[in-house]
Amino acid sequence: MTEENAMNLPKIGYLYHYPTVDHPTDKFRLDIYISSIPTEKHFDVLHVITNIESQYGGLERLKVTHPWGFQSPYRVCAGKVILEDRKDKKDEAFCFGGQLTIKGKESLTECVLVSPAPIIEINETSPMQVLFIVEVEMLLAEYRTEYSDDNDFEMHLCAADPFDLYTACLTNLIDKYKYKAHKDGINLQFLSYLHKEEYRLHLAGLLKDTIPSLDEIFNK
Repeated sequence: MTEENAMNLPKIGYLYHYPTVDHPTDKFRLDIYISSIPTEKHFDVLHVITNIESQYGGLERLKVTHPWGFQSPYRVCAGKVILEDRKDKKDEAFCFGGQLTIKGKESLTECVLVSPAPIIEINETSPMQVLFIVEVEMLLAEYRTEYSDDNDFEMHLCAADPFDLYTACLTNLIDKYKYKAHKDGINLQFLSYLHKEEYRLHLAGLLKDTIPSLDEIFNK
């Protein structure tokens, strides 16, 4: 490895950004660096897979590798973002929609995923986040079954405002779990997590006065 290539290698594999009280206008963001040379110092991303809006309607899966010489940006639709390395290890996140900008350089490809809604890391060290995504995927699967054509559902999913979709799911699950929560147990822990996420948005000045329902988003 040359000294020049070593200097151009990413210091990290990926990084999450979250708006704060001091910077409420910042976007939720996930920076991903696909390097031509593994550093062995962090999770070395080999490729990224995510949902994007298809030019024919609905969605399609996009796989980003290095080098990259295609169009950018892409409109990202709600779903999992999968990061894979050279050792067949996967790290995952869930995005409610946003924009993916890809910048190709000689030794690496930079992917910047920006969204008005939280981009949630799926990690076993954060079981409540994992449960939240499981519940969100179940909600979306329920609405998918109400369409006779999957493409119609996907068009609504891609057209949905990411923040409205996120808060609609959050509100739906709060309503669901407030009747399931007990004095202790996983249901109470999960309800507490949901309320904390809602309050977190409130502190950042992001929570809207009127939150659309999932029925409204999917015209049901």
